[in-house]
Amino acid sequence: MIQIKRSTSNLLNLISACILIGMTLLCFFLWTKGIGTQGMFNIYANMNRYMPIGATIVLLLNVYRLKLGDLIWIGVGILSIIFFHQFDELRQAGFLQDITIALIILIVLDFKLVEFTKELRLIFAGLMGMVLLITAYRIFTEIPDPVAGMSIWDKSNKLQEIWINTNTIGSSVMCSSFLAATLLQSLERSWARILKYPVYLVALACTWVVQSQAAFIAVVVFVLFDVWPNFLKEKVKWGYGIGYSVFLIGIFPLSLFLANSSSIDLFTGREDIWKHFYDTLFEVKEQFLVGMPPFTFQRGQQILGNHNSYNATLGQFGLVGLVLMSMFILYNVWLIIVKEDTQATQLSFIIAFFAVLMQSTMEDTLMAPYWIPITFCLLGLAWQKNPIDEDFYDYSVNVFDPTEEEAFEVRPTRKSRRG
Repeated sequence: MIQIKRSTSNLLNLISACILIGMTLLCFFLWTKGIGTQGMFNIYANMNRYMPIGATIVLLLNVYRLKLGDLIWIGVGILSIIFFHQFDELRQAGFLQDITIALIILIVLDFKLVEFTKELRLIFAGLMGMVLLITAYRIFTEIPDPVAGMSIWDKSNKLQEIWINTNTIGSSVMCSSFLAATLLQSLERSWARILKYPVYLVALACTWVVQSQAAFIAVVVFVLFDVWPNFLKEKVKWGYGIGYSVFLIGIFPLSLFLANSSSIDLFTGREDIWKHFYDTLFEVKEQFLVGMPPFTFQRGQQILGNHNSYNATLGQFGLVGLVLMSMFILYNVWLIIVKEDTQATQLSFIIAFFAVLMQSTMEDTLMAPYWIPITFCLLGLAWQKNPIDEDFYDYSVNVFDPTEEEAFEVRPTRKSRRG
């Protein structure tokens, strides 16, 4: 039995929340400021060190909250590092790449274990709104002048670069708007629900203007499903789980089919990249299972990456890694959905993360250390519930609770809706 005083628990919780919020702000700072200076590039280059350190510190601060299911996934993360390390020579990888799947697991657990009170969520939402507005300001004031007579809203306007490539800006707008909108909605206040609509509009306008097609489509999907009444979200919540399952199971064979199709072009030419990637991946059987050396694709003078997070996962960790990541996502989504008291605000986070998964078919936003905290935090935050009252909670728990249902049961001082 691991017990801890309530005052100590509250202090550790506040420190943990500040670290997590700071990690997300550091990720957004890269894209809001840009990496054009040496100092910013150094931060960018070292994010694969900063993020695991921060995630580990938060986990250690909250070790008393761990349940049996959490311990199992931490064990899986550690074993994944040991397993993929055995193939470093084949993959031309090192320790900092080997820990990527473990980092994803830690980030989700951190955002699940730390209690984000309504006050913390309000602060978090305000900071995300600030990031969104700063990015929007830069988009509309620093965007290069289009061809004479052409509006920046014209879809045929071919932008080159603002302060970083347009797809990265679109991804940053998408993530900051998703966090701002979902956190505001989770406050369950009328004024907060109203504020989410300007967030929608800013996100749609920015992703359209910078012509980040994947991010724009993701924002459209999120808005269409998030505006549903709460009772309807809860009524069809099983559909979200089925949608996740179909998507994650089908994304690899679908990408493979599209890459080898000569008549279908749904992803603006990215199929050429995927075709070359799969041809390279299947050259050696072991590569398909555990990963291959870093992949690049040359188109004219451009050197491109995968432009597909699932291919990036296959490239770094093979089919074993893709299955492991998909299982972890589905484990969290289904455990949230099957609970009888799942709240509509939780489903908003589920919808937002699914939109990120969709956008990731065209960008590498799931596997990069500087994206993982601001994409996978949505999955972790989906575990947060609002209590009926505002009392404090006793987090004195047994880390070896036998069942998953008990594993997520927090012992409140009064009746609570926190799961």
